[in-house]
Amino acid sequence: MNVCDNIRHQQAPVPRHYVSLASCSRKKYPGERKALAIAAALTLISSATAFGADDTAQQIRLLKARLDATDAEVRSLRAQLKKYAGKSAKTEQELKEVSKRTPAKKTQSTAATSGGSDKPSTTPPLPFFVSVSRGLKIESADKTTSFKIGGRLYVDGGVSSMPERGYSSLANIRQARLEVEGRVFSYWEYKFQYEFAAGNTATVGALGGVRDAFIAYTYFRPIIFQVGQMFEPVGLEASKSTNYIDFIEKALPTEAFGPGHHVGAAVLALGDNWSAKAGVFSTSTLDNSLTPAPGTPVPYWVPSKAGWAATGGSQYFDIAGRATYAPIMEEDRLLHLGVSGRYHQPNDSTGSNDNRVMLLGGNTQEESNVLKENLLGTPDLSCGLVGVNGNPPVAGKCVRDVLTYGVEAMGSYGPVSVQGEYFGSHYDRDSGSVLEASTLGYYAPGGSSLDFNGYYVYGTWYLTGESRAAAYKVNALNPANFGQIKILNPLSKGGLGAWELGLRFSALNLNNGPYTGTNFVNLIALAPNQATRSYVANSSVLGGREEDMTLGMNWYPEVGFRVMANWTRAMLVDAPWNRAYLNGAHPNTFLVRTQVDW
Repeated sequence: MNVCDNIRHQQAPVPRHYVSLASCSRKKYPGERKALAIAAALTLISSATAFGADDTAQQIRLLKARLDATDAEVRSLRAQLKKYAGKSAKTEQELKEVSKRTPAKKTQSTAATSGGSDKPSTTPPLPFFVSVSRGLKIESADKTTSFKIGGRLYVDGGVSSMPERGYSSLANIRQARLEVEGRVFSYWEYKFQYEFAAGNTATVGALGGVRDAFIAYTYFRPIIFQVGQMFEPVGLEASKSTNYIDFIEKALPTEAFGPGHHVGAAVLALGDNWSAKAGVFSTSTLDNSLTPAPGTPVPYWVPSKAGWAATGGSQYFDIAGRATYAPIMEEDRLLHLGVSGRYHQPNDSTGSNDNRVMLLGGNTQEESNVLKENLLGTPDLSCGLVGVNGNPPVAGKCVRDVLTYGVEAMGSYGPVSVQGEYFGSHYDRDSGSVLEASTLGYYAPGGSSLDFNGYYVYGTWYLTGESRAAAYKVNALNPANFGQIKILNPLSKGGLGAWELGLRFSALNLNNGPYTGTNFVNLIALAPNQATRSYVANSSVLGGREEDMTLGMNWYPEVGFRVMANWTRAMLVDAPWNRAYLNGAHPNTFLVRTQVDW
């Protein structure tokens, strides 16, 4: 029996020198060492007691019982250790088998990442997150790369009490768009929209129903550069997506003076509560055509001082800008202020291609675009394509330039909001060209200066407590405008969705000169001779005047869905130059829209 056995089964006193239990085994585990240490301590105590006093049988029995318990604990710990060691060996074997079945492929990029060593890179690829809640969006975890496919669909229907140029009733697809947008390499953003329901798809060549189509460079944010087709930065409502307007159609002056989408380049600066954007623009896919009419030389008999030029020359260009400031910008309170301006140089353009400026009001529907109801419109302010005695027409070039300006304001307090804008447009014309065109028999009314204006104001109230202030965004490529409202209780969560009431008054005056309305018509009819009639007819530009009131209700059951209903009444109509019978008319329209955007 060795020393260790003596410790466990001693029947006699232990010698003064003692033996450490740690030396009784070749390899001890932590639990075993603890047990043996306890046993050694007990042995020492027992030894000291034995030499200091007479041993008793009771002490020996107690010591033996303690050592037996310690030995049982050591055996249990050894069994557990063996069990865990077996599991570890099994796991290691499985990993080796998997590694054999899928050997690592060493690539150039891996070697570069690992500094050229044979060890593969341990850095995992960045994860991408996929969302289908609104369209299909794929985005990297660090948000440096993203890609989204979205779109919209508007199904409209309505009736008119007086279908002057439009329809008495019609149901149709107002918009059907698909779009892609995204971000690459952190600083490049892009967007492309195509409108499949565009009425002008066949008339503007290859661009067809293209709407947004641009590239933006954001490396120098808050300074951003943007190139392509985009909203010209003019006005609050004019530069706002129709996904988020509060009525089915934009207001009369917005449709008349708002430039919409144009091809160009812009620079944008952003702050926490302010923005400024300006750019140079030209062609728009919303025009009747992309360029002036095909080239025709100026007839030899037209004097050079008339300023006429062959058609097919330079197309128009714009310089436009908008600045905004929001002194109050909170979750449920907002005060927004803004100014904008646009300089338009028509060059050789006429009403045939630059129709939205040279035929002002001709594209302005009675806030009921699906019914195509139009009550306004000036004659061609550029003197159009002038042709005399069978000679080919040439560009009259009566307009030197056009300056349009606007001011905007919007306030929101809780569920209530008020918004309004004013627009003015000044036409600087060449009086010599106007006189030449009139002398040759072409209808070229007005003098060297023309002024037109319009405004709207409306209020909204969310019956379910939502606030327009929460949807306001400054930091965007189309800054200082409104997006999707935050629905407090959507239908999918047992709520009623969001309900909104709106009331709008809008006015547009496209008359200029001493004689307008019924006075103009009566003077023409009562003129004693042709000279008098010509004088009256050419003294004033009559594009007409209209004032509308619109009552609307919107229901937002879920984010991206909306049902809208609008009733619009023309409170006042002064007839344009070629439709005197519209004086005093009061047409009514009723429209309904079902909308989804994703």
